[in-house]
Amino acid sequence: MRKLYLSISMSLDGFACGPEGELDWIMVDDPELSELMAEQLRGIDAMIFGHTAYRELAGYWMDGPTEKPVDREHTRLMNSIMKLVLSRSEPELHWTPAQRIGADLHAEITELKAQQGKDIAVFAGAETARALASYVDEYRLLVYPLRLGAGRPVFTERPERLELLGSREFAASGVVQLRYRPVR
Repeated sequence: MRKLYLSISMSLDGFACGPEGELDWIMVDDPELSELMAEQLRGIDAMIFGHTAYRELAGYWMDGPTEKPVDREHTRLMNSIMKLVLSRSEPELHWTPAQRIGADLHAEITELKAQQGKDIAVFAGAETARALASYVDEYRLLVYPLRLGAGRPVFTERPERLELLGSREFAASGVVQLRYRPVR
């Protein structure tokens, strides 16, 4: 059975972005953090986005960065991995391979997790993360060393007990990855 994990960047005070959707604070020069992203991409064969994140990321990754070898790898992987777009409408899916999900989310996620293959990652904003919380097998939180004070919170729903699986520090940026598994 495939694992579905949520990988999301967040401020120390729990926001996925600033009040106006600002994400400039996640752009840090940290080779180890870049390698973590490459490791995660190598370990999946599908990723889930909300339709807004899909549209914004398509604009960046379709002609993504190619300056460094790790940039080229990120761009190649982001463009080749299946993108599952969570949407109630029928968005235009020009960044391929891609397909829409969300008509019957429970059945679709259950089927995806039962298929053979690598893990499935949710690389999304706070709303998509909350919509998929009950299906998440692992949380991979990248906590950045700043307080935004306001913005879109990552978690707002009911409490959920978690078990710590591990942590990893990225000295160049001060980012810490925390990995948790829901206790169900």
